[in-house]
Parts: sequence; C-alpha cells; structure tokens
Amino acid sequence: MQTTDRADTDWAEWAWAELTAMARRLLTGATVWAGATCTPRPAWLLVEDDHVAALGASDGDQEPPPADQVLDVTGCHILPGFVDVHLHLSQAAWFPLGGDASAWRGLADALHAVRVAAAAEPEAPWLRFWSVARWRWPEGRLPTARELDEAAPRRRVLVSTLDMHRGAVSSAALATLGLSDRGQGQAGDLGDDVTRDRRGRPTGELWEAAYGIALQRALTDAMAYAADAGAAAVLAAEANRCLALGISHAHDPYVSPDWHQRMVALRASSPLRLSWGTGSPAGLHSRAPGPAEAPDGPYGDAGREVKLFADGGDRCAIRLPSRALLGLLGGAAGESWRLRAVGPLREALRRKLVVRPQQLHTPYLRYTDAELASVIAAYVGAGVRPRIHALGNLAGEQTARALRRVGVPPGAATIDHLLLLDPATADQVAASGATVSYQPGFIPRYGQMLLGSRVDRYTTVLGGRLLLQAGVPLAISSDYPCGPLDPLHNLRVAVGRGSGPASQALQPDQALTPQEAVRALTVAAAASLHAPGGGGLAPGEAADLAVCDGDPFAPSTRVTQTWIAGKVAWRAPDGSGELPSTPTPG
Repeated sequence: MQTTDRADTDWAEWAWAELTAMARRLLTGATVWAGATCTPRPAWLLVEDDHVAALGASDGDQEPPPADQVLDVTGCHILPGFVDVHLHLSQAAWFPLGGDASAWRGLADALHAVRVAAAAEPEAPWLRFWSVARWRWPEGRLPTARELDEAAPRRRVLVSTLDMHRGAVSSAALATLGLSDRGQGQAGDLGDDVTRDRRGRPTGELWEAAYGIALQRALTDAMAYAADAGAAAVLAAEANRCLALGISHAHDPYVSPDWHQRMVALRASSPLRLSWGTGSPAGLHSRAPGPAEAPDGPYGDAGREVKLFADGGDRCAIRLPSRALLGLLGGAAGESWRLRAVGPLREALRRKLVVRPQQLHTPYLRYTDAELASVIAAYVGAGVRPRIHALGNLAGEQTARALRRVGVPPGAATIDHLLLLDPATADQVAASGATVSYQPGFIPRYGQMLLGSRVDRYTTVLGGRLLLQAGVPLAISSDYPCGPLDPLHNLRVAVGRGSGPASQALQPDQALTPQEAVRALTVAAAASLHAPGGGGLAPGEAADLAVCDGDPFAPSTRVTQTWIAGKVAWRAPDGSGELPSTPTPG
C-alpha cells in the first residue's frame, strides 16, 4: 500500500546512516577482486573504520569475524574503488552548461545551433559548444569566425572539438583574447596555433596553446557569471557524477593556478578523493612557467604535479615508415569518397610531413630535447611530479629520453596517452621508469577514424599489451570529457577492443585480461599517484570499494555502491544497494 512508502524510505535512510557510522562492517556473499593482483574469488570482506581489516574465502575454513553490521551482497562483485588518474573534472563540470555538439553532422548543424543558443541566452558571456567530431563532417573543417559572426553577431562563441586541442571562435572572442592582430602581439607569439588567411588575418581556427587560452577564458568567465555559490555547485555535481560510477579518486591533470583554491574547497566538501596538477595560468596547453609559479601543496590527496605537453592532439608527433605515405593519403581519399566530400582529403593535405628515405614524421613536438629536459629538471628539483602528454610515438620517445637524461626516479613521472606506439618506443618508456596512463575508452570514439586513416597498419594503437610486455606500469584512465567517464565501459573496451557498434575489434592482440584491466584502473593507478589504494583490497589497505551488481565485464552490470575510507559515499537511488542485515553478536 502507498501509506507505507514514506516509512520504508525513512527506514532505509536511517539504516544507511547507521551503516556509515558503524566501526566494523562485514560484506558477505560477493566475488571480491582481492589483493594487489586483483584476483576475483568468492570471499567475505571486513571493513574496520577506514581500512580493510580482514578478507577470507567464502568456502574456506575461516569463519567471518564478528562485526557491528553485516551487509549481504550476494551475487555482487566488489572491486577496489576506481582511480581515474586523467579526468578533467574542473573543465568537464561546465560542459553540461554548454551545447553538446557531438551529434552535429556538419557546418549547417553547427551554425543553426549557434543561432538558437544566441537567441536563448542573450546575457551569457560566451556561447560554448563541446565535443565536435570534426572528422565526420563532409566539410572536414570548423566554422570560421565570419560564419560564427553571421550566426551570432557580436557574441563571443567557442566551438570545441572532441579532443579539446582545437576549436573555432568568433571575431568578438578573438578580440577578447587579444588574437585579432595580423601576426602581432599574442597572436604572433602563438605562431601556427592561430590559423591565418593569405593576408595574415586570424580565421577563427585555434589549435593547442591558442585553443587552451580560449577555453580557459571562456570557462573563467562562465565561473564568474555563475558566482561563487553557483560555481561550487557545478563542481560538486561533477564530483557526485564520479561517485555514482564507482570512482573513489579523481585526478585532474590540469587546474589553472587561479582555480587552485576552488579545488581545495571542493576536496574539503566532498567524500571523493581528489587531486590535481598545475600548469600555466594562461591555459591547459600553454608552456608551464616553472615551479616558482606553482601553488604550494599538497594538491588534494596526492603530491604536487605539473602538466606538460610534448606534442598536441590533432597535431601529434608520430614517426612512421616511409611506405605509410601512400597509405595515409589513400585513407583520406577513401574517407572523402565515403562522405562524398573533399573535407577529409583537404584536412590530410594540411598536415605537415617530413619525408625521408626510410621514414616520415609529423613535426609537431612542442619542445626541443634540451627544452623538455630543462623544464622537467626544474620541476623535479622542486619536488613537483611531471605528467607529460605524448600522444604520438615520436613524442613518447622524446619524453622517455628526457626523463632518463634528467635522472627522474622510477615511479616519479607519468606519460599520458601513447595512443600511437611501436616496440622500440615502448622499450624506451620502460627504461625511463615512468607510468603510462592510457585510455582504451578512446577506441569506440576514435577507432573508426583511426581505421579510416589507415594509421593502424603502421603502428600500434593504444597498445596496452605492448606496454605491459615491455615492463611499463600501466594505468587506465578516461581523459574525460575527451573519452567516456564510465570506468566499467573503459574496462570492457580494454578487454574487448571494440571500435564501435557491431564493428571489428581494433588490434585485438593488444587486449588486456580482465584481471589486468581491473588492476590498471585501481591498484596501478593509485600507486602512480602514491595515493591510498596501491595495495588493493587487502588487510591494512584503504577501504575504497566499488560494489557492482554483477560481473563488471557483463554489459548490463552497473555500480550500486561506492565506499571511500570505509564509508558509503554513494549508493544507487533505486534501492538496488542491499540494506544491512541484523547486527551480529560481538
């Protein structure tokens, strides 16, 4: 009867409040992915205060110890809490307040959406649009400033690609950013990161550092427009989104020094373990100014860290055999034929290539060898851990070389991505002692683009197996919002390597085992930050748990509870997280 609903709800809320306050809680009936190796086995798990007190086999001789409360989670799987070491929380938090451009099919859709937003939001400081899959457009390009001006006269507009390395802005935005001059001032300092027409005038297309400056300004203005309470609520909502997916620790690789205190406040108000890196106040992709400009630490639940970029996104630094030239051009031509438009071929011809007898490479390194070694040495000398973006194998090789030249100790640096890899580079990365944070969740989003470009014929794409075989410590991360946030999705893709609905697996020989994947998203990820969780679910380790309602590799399985430091930080609102049973006798 309906009259009992309120009473049932009140009792459930009381029961869970009591559960989070209990000192000793026993979880029974589950499959526990146990220890530093994340080995799944039927087991009970005793949590005492903030740590795992004991763990035993369900079918063994050892009886479970007494507890203040027993939680029956029969049929569930208990994993260590997910640790996402590359999640742009402070930026992604604002994406729901902008326009989702992922479904746009070309320029006409883009300009229509800009016109609609301009009419609907006359007071907004910026019109912001995210997640453009530009390679699916027949035009193969973003709108120009002139086209954006016609759609939204005198408005500041930012249209961002899915990878957050490239965007388009309106004339009003160019003026606000100080990028209107013909090769003068800041526009001149940014070089090729600002696209210009034949007369030297910016077209509105921005890359890398110039794009990062636009992104930072747009988000900073949005934060000011929301005021302090609104900004805090936006960040808190993003933290809660992480908790609902079983993420117990989120690491933001770049937070502007100007936003540092906001992250400190978020960490103090949320049960989520939270840490972050710093960089240039100008923007994500700008060169870091040196350790003297870095905020004092710690940075939440990890030590001080800085984000550096050895190459870019669309403009990544790769090295391929010379025979790849015809294959890459053939891939672009094939995509143009498929779309019945010249856009993909025109985009391919815009890329810089250096062709030599035995190899070709894209000259998109952001530092010289000496410059990269110097900036790494400066930060490491000040006790700041470097996290280095290297998407292509050429950038990965340069980064590994710089880390060895500086003498960075093993485990004291992280290389992000290594999307395109070869065995020699993997060996050099292993010799550097760095952890690699890679994103198998990219495969469904970018896999068809990579297959269409034919780059997979000449290099290893997201080579998790290659890195493990070389001896590289491997962490799985999301790079959200560039990749999917859901850890269960990313685990499944690491194992299945599916490049899209009903499509073939992308280089299936690079798949991880389920156990390797879980370890990379939990134990190895925590260890790379020197954060709680590096020992997995074992006595004395942090009681950070992701409780799933079934096998985490089954497509229908979802997270029903997230525990952090021995307390329930989140549970499924529909009551699928089982309520505790009667307390056991002491």
